Amino acid sequence: MAASLQIKDGNPVWDSQSLVPSKDTVLSPNMPPSLATINVSSTDVFVYVKVDNVGTVDLGAFTCTTALPAPWAAPILFAGFLANVNGSTTQSQGGVTFKASTAGDSLSGGVSILLSSAVPNRRAWAWSPDGQLFAYASSVSGTDWHLTIVTLQSITRADGSTVAKGQLIVSGAMGLFAGAWTQNQFGWAGSKGVNVAGQGAGGSGIAIAIACPYAPAAANTWGTTLPDMAGSIAYAFVPSPCGSIVAILPKILVMGGGPANLSFVSTSKAQVVSVLQNNAPISVGIAGANPSISTITHGAKGVAVNTGAGTVNVDDPDCTSLGGGITVAVDRVKASTLPTANLGVLSIGTASLGSLAAGKSMWVQVPNTNVSGWANQSEQHWCLLGQAFTSDGTTIPRPWNGQATNPPAFPITLINCAQRNIAILP
Repeated sequence: MAASLQIKDGNPVWDSQSLVPSKDTVLSPNMPPSLATINVSSTDVFVYVKVDNVGTVDLGAFTCTTALPAPWAAPILFAGFLANVNGSTTQSQGGVTFKASTAGDSLSGGVSILLSSAVPNRRAWAWSPDGQLFAYASSVSGTDWHLTIVTLQSITRADGSTVAKGQLIVSGAMGLFAGAWTQNQFGWAGSKGVNVAGQGAGGSGIAIAIACPYAPAAANTWGTTLPDMAGSIAYAFVPSPCGSIVAILPKILVMGGGPANLSFVSTSKAQVVSVLQNNAPISVGIAGANPSISTITHGAKGVAVNTGAGTVNVDDPDCTSLGGGITVAVDRVKASTLPTANLGVLSIGTASLGSLAAGKSMWVQVPNTNVSGWANQSEQHWCLLGQAFTSDGTTIPRPWNGQATNPPAFPITLINCAQRNIAILP
């Protein structure tokens, strides 16, 4: 596993835009703070540090509360179902009411949305297990299906975009089965996706689609057709305990019917992703009729796959996290002491970042806790020195300690270290 943090250097190197003295107190992860003028009397200037996880593993604590070990269980099938145009019902959950009638189907109570103006031939529906989404499948002919997912509170997608309460977060998912479907073709994969599977039209195979409301809007449904080998190979579709993955798990029903490989579909990307072992892609062949998957721990090789011919351990796709948290430290030193930077180093302070997923960035606020505040010692020209490392002291060690006796030069060449020259005015 490769763990790496970055605080981007500037151009020139002593002008990093990832170190920003600012008076801002509320900050969006996607918006840089505004630059503040620093005076020796300033008491409300923080230093914001932009930390990028440029490694291949999530760092820090993990927030999913599912108790481990946990099996990857089948999707939760939709509970609501009407099989004809004359059916009607009213159901409520969490203050939201679904009404099906010959006048059309709708949601009300906190949200107000018409789901279908034409009365469907059949429909199925279900609230997500966490109560934040409502899914509705409808059909004109009985064999076609159209899936809509509605937000019951504001939702933030994996790309940072927000969908307000009462909006369609998935609306274009559709397909065609070989025969009339029931609610058994639809199931919530955790609360992060809806799994749809059944015999494809014309006997073309097993049609599967996974609607992913947390994936980017442009492409939030993934689908394929799996080979239909009745009596030889079947398939189970099992979400991970925290819902970030739906596994396509072949079941080899007869000797010589396989092996076939395990596949992962990401609900945050709506696409197939690699199965990993120690961060390297691996093929996991299934050879038995009753394979299973269990998460033992959130980490490398933390998921046990019972293939039917032994157990293979792969990395946990929900969160392979390391480091126990991220620490950001900021010091300052008179610019005239560089490049040795070992005279008069003053600590501004440290801050903690609980977790940072691979490929993500975050602005971290570091308050000035130095007892002298922004005293400039009659020198206006100073350098901010920022560094990021993991709290466990080993995954990404602290690269520099400015409070040590005779500290070495600040390691500006390391990617998790950066500097910015500032002025502290009288």
